[in-house]
Amino acid sequence: MKVILIAMFPALSDTDRDWIRARGLTAEEVERQAALLHDPPPAVTLARPCTIPEGVERIDESEHLELLALAGEAARAGRLSKFVPASGAASRMFEDTRKFREHRDAFPFRESAEELSRAPKALIPFHAYPGCARTAFEEHLFEAASTIRDASGLCVVHFTVSPDHRSAFEDKLGEIRPRVEDATGARFNVTFSEQSPCTDTIALDESGGLFRDAEGRILFRPGGHGALLTNLQESGGDVVLMKNIDNVVPDHLRAPTILWKRLLAGFLVRLERASQRDRPLRICGVVRNEGEPGGGPFWVAGPSGESRQIVESAQVNLADPGQAAIWNRATHFNPVDLACSIRDASGRPFELARFVDERAVFVTKKTHDGRGLRALERPGLWNGAMAHWDTVFVEVPKETFAPVKTILDLLRPEHMPRPETSP
Repeated sequence: MKVILIAMFPALSDTDRDWIRARGLTAEEVERQAALLHDPPPAVTLARPCTIPEGVERIDESEHLELLALAGEAARAGRLSKFVPASGAASRMFEDTRKFREHRDAFPFRESAEELSRAPKALIPFHAYPGCARTAFEEHLFEAASTIRDASGLCVVHFTVSPDHRSAFEDKLGEIRPRVEDATGARFNVTFSEQSPCTDTIALDESGGLFRDAEGRILFRPGGHGALLTNLQESGGDVVLMKNIDNVVPDHLRAPTILWKRLLAGFLVRLERASQRDRPLRICGVVRNEGEPGGGPFWVAGPSGESRQIVESAQVNLADPGQAAIWNRATHFNPVDLACSIRDASGRPFELARFVDERAVFVTKKTHDGRGLRALERPGLWNGAMAHWDTVFVEVPKETFAPVKTILDLLRPEHMPRPETSP
């Protein structure tokens, strides 16, 4: 690899090496990333979509009592926790400010789009209630109180946040904790973590050399949500329920979400007891495909046979008619609704990095200070980062999926208050 890299760009200087070490990385890791950028791995090979009954399972209503009992037992024993990636900014929510202004009075906040776009998405008020509005952050705590509470009433919830907004999260928690605990009767152990600089990745400039900033230093960029695998490992969880920060609903619509979170947890516990548990296990809730964007469940062909994977469109060569046809036959998509078992049968944490497909990276085109670059993103958290986990797909109802990708999504019925509680 080093011989190839010498031809690609000049040798790393001592200053470069000092800068690399300061980020918690090694020169060898930088060289590995550069090789991936110059020679990206091939697209995944889709064998066929995961469908019912070939790859996607259904939970029959006759199983509910058993699975809810297993989930309740795990919760009371303190095995359940919640992990929420919450570092995303709200800026992309406000791209269509004209329509936002037209519907201004329908939203549960009075700040301007400019003010709100500087905040993290988690701290945007999503839902109106009598006398107050709740952020997505707060709604996740209410959901946790009904899904992961242990025998003592404790709920363990972990949020990944950006360094710029951590103090805002801590302040918000201090403000809302008393009323959430009073309303739910639960107690909360809420922790935060940031993406480690040692998971950052390099980029190449338009001539194929290492992209450097105005001071001549190698530019390191956040490595995408796959970098949060380290945060998941360090969260100390056992059975971890995971979902995106923007997928929450108000109180009066939450019952299906609570039911299916507990069913997925119970399904996982049942599989734990029936398996050897020599690798992490995940149960992925998937929703019927009705046109929502996002990846989906597929059988993927690999060196050792076919495996069930969550696949994003960026991983597929859609210019290949055969692969495009398989992609278009998908019946379900990935709403990011996971129950994860990350300890072995003896209770020891798995070393999650061992189960990553390191070549399942993403190469994207970006800009920095007006200059074009090719950026490397680490294998996605629920894609390549979990490629070698045991994976089971379970159909969940669409009522459990209510994402807020743009501010106008808050005008959908699933985010509006009951008529009698309209402000």
